[in-house]
Amino acid sequence: MRSELRRHDISIETELSADARFVVGNRVQLQQVILNLIMNAVEGMNGSACHRRVLHLSSRNDLSGYALIAIADTGVGFDPAVSDRIFEPFFTTKPEGIGMGLSICRSIVEAHGGRLWAASNSPHGSIFRFKVPRPANETSFDPAR
Repeated sequence: MRSELRRHDISIETELSADARFVVGNRVQLQQVILNLIMNAVEGMNGSACHRRVLHLSSRNDLSGYALIAIADTGVGFDPAVSDRIFEPFFTTKPEGIGMGLSICRSIVEAHGGRLWAASNSPHGSIFRFKVPRPANETSFDPAR
């Protein structure tokens, strides 16, 4: 993704917790969620030329046994009037979108026992957060299994 971010003049900031490195789930599906959310952020920042373009990725453990991942951007954001609908299948705010990306992301996260939600990233952009369960005992967790 770095070349795509460079091509669109987007800076990346990361705040990744070493403690949130293991989750229970399908690696390919969870990577697809992250990739889709990053691509949506890039597209959202393409319509924004008034301020610095920044993609902020963060991860941390929460106190309830989940890893929390957040993808924030400084793009155009989304209209709060449609915030309840952005995860619906076939709902889109993009001229060329089909409205399946966020719906699929939510389905994947929920199938992993997690949750995906969105909010405004004041003063510009949006932030998408999702959480997925961590293994009960990370010290004995072997990702190769």
